[in-house]
Amino acid sequence: MKTILKLTLVATLLVAGSSAYAQKFGYIKMDDLISLMPENDSAMVKLQALQKELSEQLEAVQVEFNTKALDYQKNAATLSDAVKEMRQKELDGVQQRYQELSQLATQQFQKAQMDLFDPVLKKAQAAIDKVSKENSFTLVFNTANEPLAYYNAATVTDILPLLKKELNLKDKPTTPVTDAAAPTAPATPAAK
Repeated sequence: MKTILKLTLVATLLVAGSSAYAQKFGYIKMDDLISLMPENDSAMVKLQALQKELSEQLEAVQVEFNTKALDYQKNAATLSDAVKEMRQKELDGVQQRYQELSQLATQQFQKAQMDLFDPVLKKAQAAIDKVSKENSFTLVFNTANEPLAYYNAATVTDILPLLKKELNLKDKPTTPVTDAAAPTAPATPAAK
């Protein structure tokens, strides 16, 4: 549906605009632009540090649960019913705390992701707006997620070089990039 709408919009603009004046179209892969921005690197480092911290917190609760569960299993035969019940409640509490911490860590990570990358995206968009106006582009397509079904490279301009000049960005050496993901949680503590 989105693709059909995009193609219809492009066709309408081409037909309507061809008689009025020549229109100028451009495209950009936002991912390529953002990957060149130093603010992106800084945000990635901070996000990876947060991911490590959150994973360590989850792992500490997991270790606590495993230690208590192992102790409970090892000594279950010698414990009174009252002590067994108390230990079981204690295990349930640690398991509950783990689940709550896991949810909180995911929320905290997602918020940090938004807080760190929103300024980067806004700066990139502002540069696109400025370069597009200065160079009289009628329309600029973001081909990062959904490449256009067709475009004639002779009539459409890649604006990445213009944006690199505007933002004073240099090409980076090619190295594999790892995406920061939500904190990886150890397996949920096993039920009693």
